[in-house]
Amino acid sequence: MRRRILALATAAAVVVGGAMTMVLGPAYAATACTVDYKITREWSSGFWAELTVTNLGSPVTDWWLRFRQANGQTITMGLDRLPDGYTLGSGELYPVTMLRPPAGSTLPTGASVTVRFGGNFRGADPEPTDWVLSGQPCNADVASPTGSSPPAASGSPQPSPLPGGPSVALTSPLPNDFFAAPGVIPIRAEVTAAAGRRIERVEFRERGTLLAVDTTAPYAFDWRGVPPNSGTRVTATAYDSGGAQATAEVRGVRVLPPPAPGAAPALKAFGNRILTVTADPRPYRPRGIVRSAVPGECAWGPIRWDGPVDDASVGALRARGVNAVRIVLSDACYVYTGSPADRHNRVGYLDEAALYVDRLVRAGITPVVSLHQSDVLATRSFWSAAAEVFGDDNAVVFDISSYDFPAAGGADPAVVWTCWRDGGTACADAGLPTFGVQEQIRLLRVQGSFNLVLAAGIDGGNDLRRWLEYRPADPDGRSVAAAWRVDDRSACATPACWRSTLLPVAAQVPLIATDVSAGSAGPTFVPRTVTWLDQHGIGHLRR
Repeated sequence: MRRRILALATAAAVVVGGAMTMVLGPAYAATACTVDYKITREWSSGFWAELTVTNLGSPVTDWWLRFRQANGQTITMGLDRLPDGYTLGSGELYPVTMLRPPAGSTLPTGASVTVRFGGNFRGADPEPTDWVLSGQPCNADVASPTGSSPPAASGSPQPSPLPGGPSVALTSPLPNDFFAAPGVIPIRAEVTAAAGRRIERVEFRERGTLLAVDTTAPYAFDWRGVPPNSGTRVTATAYDSGGAQATAEVRGVRVLPPPAPGAAPALKAFGNRILTVTADPRPYRPRGIVRSAVPGECAWGPIRWDGPVDDASVGALRARGVNAVRIVLSDACYVYTGSPADRHNRVGYLDEAALYVDRLVRAGITPVVSLHQSDVLATRSFWSAAAEVFGDDNAVVFDISSYDFPAAGGADPAVVWTCWRDGGTACADAGLPTFGVQEQIRLLRVQGSFNLVLAAGIDGGNDLRRWLEYRPADPDGRSVAAAWRVDDRSACATPACWRSTLLPVAAQVPLIATDVSAGSAGPTFVPRTVTWLDQHGIGHLRR
C-alpha cells in the first residue's frame, strides 16, 4: 500500500548500511521538500513503512525532518537498522517525531534519503502529517487511503448508530491470516437482527471498495483472484429493516506472492497438520538435519558453522531428500551494550544468517530458525530482530524452545509448566527461566511476524506430557506447533514413552522432532528413532 505525499521525483539518494549515494537534479524554488511515505506491511496492530525525503531547496547542513504521528501510533521497530548515526524518535515531544542524521550531515539540493521503520497503533492507522525539513514545510498533498473512516476493532462488532440495531462479526478471514496467490479469500459473517427486525443485506468491502452484497443467510462471499498485497482490511456491514447498521472489520489479511520455482513454500498450522500455503495446499512433513553456528562472542567476520553452508552444500542436501534445516544461532551477540560496534555485530550476525536462510529457501528447503537461549534480554532482542528480518517470509519457521528449561523433578509440575508457558518474575524464585513461550509468541506477533512457531516442552524439550494442558495461545497468528527433542540419554527415549506422550500430542497439533541425536554409546539410536517417527507420520530433524 502506497501513501503518496506530493508526486514529485527529482533525484534519489538511498541510505543503505551507512552509505549514501546521490543523484542530483535541478533545484525547485516552489517547494522546500517532498516526502514519499509508503506502508510496506500492515497487520492488525502494526506496520512497516518506508520514508523518502527529497530536498528541493538549498542545501541544508545539520538537517532534520519532523512529522506528526497519529494518536496511538508509535515507532518501535527498525531503529537498530537505521543508517549509521541516524536517530528516529519522539522522546518527550510525542506525537512529534524527528529524523536526524549524524552531526554535520548535508542534504544537497535534489538529494534524497530513504529510511525504513515500523511501529504499532491503536484504532486507525493514518499516515503522518505536518512534514517539516529543517524549519521549511514540505509541500504535503496528503491523500488518505480509500475507506479511511475510523474502523471497528479487529474482528469485533461496531455498535449500531440506532438502538436495537443488528450485530455482526466476521468469522473468516481471521486477523493476520494469509493466503496463496491468486488468492481466494472466503469472507463469512455471522449476523443477528434485533427483535422485530430483519436483516435486509450485508455488504462486504475491502478498504471501502464494495466487493459483494448478500441478502440471505448465511452471509458469505468468496473473494477470488485477489492479487498479492502487504496487508489489507475486510469489512462486513449489516443493514436491518429499521435503518440501523453495524460493521465488523478484520485487518492484516494478506495474499502472498507465488514462490519462485523450486523454492520452499509458506507454511501454516491447520488442525494437527502443517500445510503449504499454495494454490493447491498439501501436507508438509520435515525430514532434515540440524546445523549450528559455533557458539562464541558475536564479532566482526563470518559466522563459524559446524558444517558447510555454501550453494554446493545446500544443493547436496536437497539431492539427499533433505527438505528442512534447523539453524541454531547464538544469543551471545544480542547481549546489549549500546555501543555502535555492538549494534553492527548484531545486525551483521543476523544478516549473514539470513543469507543462509535465503539460500535454503531458494533450494526448496525449509529453514527452522532457532536460538541457543542464555540471557532473557538477549533472547528478547533476538526475536524482535528475527521478526523484522524474516517476518515477511512465511517459508521460515521459528523454533522458540529453550534447552535450559528443566524437568519437573521434585518441584510441583503445575508450577514448572506454568512458568514454561507464562514466565514471570515469580519463576526466578523457583529457579526457573522467566521468559515463557507465551511471551515469545506475543513478541513475534506484535512485531508483525506470523510465521509458524514451534515450542518444545520441559526437560530440555524432551517432556511433552502436559503440553496440551498448557498449550500456548496464539490469538493473532494461530499457527503454533509442538516440538520435541530426544537423545539416547533422555528420560523419554523408548517407544513405550513415545506412544504414551507423543501420539496424544500429535493427534491434536502438528508435532516435529526438532533435534534427534545420540552420543558415541548409542550408534543405532538415531536411525531407530527416525524410523519410528516416520511410521507415525512425525517429521524430524537429526544431527
